[in-house]
Amino acid sequence: MDRFSRWLQKKFVEEKAVKGNMDSRLLYGSLEAWVSIIGNLALFALKLFSGLAARSISIIADAFHTLSDVISSIVVLFGFKFSSKGPDREHPYGHGRLEIIATLVIAILLILTGAEFLKASLLRFRHPLKVESGWEILIILLISAVSKEWMAKFSWLLGETIDSSALQVDAWHHRSDAIASVLVAIGNVVAAFGITWVDPLLGVVVSALIIYTGYDFAVSSGNRLLGQSPSELMIEEICKQAKSVAGIEEVHQVQVHDYGTHQEISLHVEVDEQMSLITAHDLSEIVEKMLAEKYQAKTVVHIEPKKGD
Repeated sequence: MDRFSRWLQKKFVEEKAVKGNMDSRLLYGSLEAWVSIIGNLALFALKLFSGLAARSISIIADAFHTLSDVISSIVVLFGFKFSSKGPDREHPYGHGRLEIIATLVIAILLILTGAEFLKASLLRFRHPLKVESGWEILIILLISAVSKEWMAKFSWLLGETIDSSALQVDAWHHRSDAIASVLVAIGNVVAAFGITWVDPLLGVVVSALIIYTGYDFAVSSGNRLLGQSPSELMIEEICKQAKSVAGIEEVHQVQVHDYGTHQEISLHVEVDEQMSLITAHDLSEIVEKMLAEKYQAKTVVHIEPKKGD
């Protein structure tokens, strides 16, 4: 599976980026979305056919649940497509925050999935699972679980590669389906032995985890949209980096603006008031280049004279 994941990255991202001079971030997002869409459609067809053949209500229901996951992948696809648009007159800083909005939408979908899962689990305490016997059902469920877990790992890998919360939250969406399939399989097995409370109990625990994960992503993406302040650690590190340049005496008014696909940093640095304008300008360019390389951010340094005591 790892080799297949690497092959997909090389074939549909790295080679295209080199040959076509295309935005690699957009290629990563599109790859994740299309793999998810195709994978979910294939699983939907497999589950629906198998469910109809076996007359299994749980498999048919799970099939349409898988089909609904295509929605989150479409959100990812359009989120990356529109966020990759460059600046224009109305949006001078680009459209990168559309990716954050996509993260928020998928996080809400994940919360709704967890809530639906929780409701079904609680109802199962009152109405224990009716076992639909047959190894074919367990095999289909396990195939679904393995496939969805691979999609989750693949999405998480791409998300880490480009630092995208949208892909990471979509990975959790896939994982919630994998867990659901495993729990249905476990429920079928243990219920056959008359143990009906294990399946709903596990469902409640996992539902809580899914809801919490969705909530965490929703809060973090919401904070980013509202202009969350950078961490104290980041501020300290920026000041430390700037003051490491000989001639920079003080640093203040550090600001970091998050535009989704890129950040912009501005800061004020103080230099000796006797320093020539040319030398001060050269120092500002050194600091700008250093911080731009470290944080992959556009950086603007404002020079101020430091007056003697």
